[in-house]
Amino acid sequence: MEQPLISIVIATYNRASSLRTYSLPAIAKLNYPNYEVVIVDDASTDDTQSFLNTSNNNIKNLLVLRNNRNQGACFSRNLGVAHTKGKIVVLMDDDVSPFPDCLDEIIKVYTEDPDVMVIWGCIYEQGGSLAKGTATFGTGSLWSLRREVFEHFRFDTNLRYFRSTACDEHDLARRIQKHNFKIIKAKTVKADHYHAPAENRIWRGIGGDLNYLYEKLKYGSIFQYYGLFILGILLLPKRLLRKGEVNKNLQNHPYYQVFETPNRLLVFIKQRQLFMAAKWLFYILIDIPFRAKTKGIFESLTKAYSTKWPA
Repeated sequence: MEQPLISIVIATYNRASSLRTYSLPAIAKLNYPNYEVVIVDDASTDDTQSFLNTSNNNIKNLLVLRNNRNQGACFSRNLGVAHTKGKIVVLMDDDVSPFPDCLDEIIKVYTEDPDVMVIWGCIYEQGGSLAKGTATFGTGSLWSLRREVFEHFRFDTNLRYFRSTACDEHDLARRIQKHNFKIIKAKTVKADHYHAPAENRIWRGIGGDLNYLYEKLKYGSIFQYYGLFILGILLLPKRLLRKGEVNKNLQNHPYYQVFETPNRLLVFIKQRQLFMAAKWLFYILIDIPFRAKTKGIFESLTKAYSTKWPA
């Protein structure tokens, strides 16, 4: 009996070395017999395309797509998923090496529990800030979803502030979870993550802050959002004079970066980063509120009037 087709989707940008060293050699050693690989090259300027053109000999059922211009990981993943045929879609980074039995374990979990819609794989960190060999879950480095999920959900392409896609997989997972679908961590679905260098990683912190803010505002209060901005302005003189610590409740607030904006602007100005200051202010006051509330309304209406998915 033929095993179900599994689709592996990888979005990549200027990391031919990662594909060559980590992901593709490991994929070629997978035990599972029935899989396809879809790689989306997000307009790389290195030798990614030429390398992928010669990879068909080692990887069976390989489809390579290329964006005409850099569109970001969310757009690229959506494009890759749209070209898959498998019942299960596995999303992985180009610097991840799945264990040989990775797909076997994935299909085993989905077969044994029909209610499972999403699986977070077990990632062994081989770089980054954590100790080598540390097992982590809940990252976009390796996770899988049933095909039905993508008939109703897509990655949110608005999550790309300062070219960072931080929070994108968690945003998608939380939207899926709002429909009460089962998401689990599977210790048996394993891979190594090598944290290869990335051009846009320097913006991950600041971009991740804005992505997180956007995600929270989609379903949050716009009045509270702007209220915290005004509060930040009013308390700024006091903070500068007394150099006091911010209330912990504020620090834990999902809109904390809005409150911090006046102080952050001062830092940008002191560093003579006037363009960054203007860009940050535009995102905070105009772009994020408009995009987040528009997207939030659309997602809420889709959820409320869906005839195929439970509310």
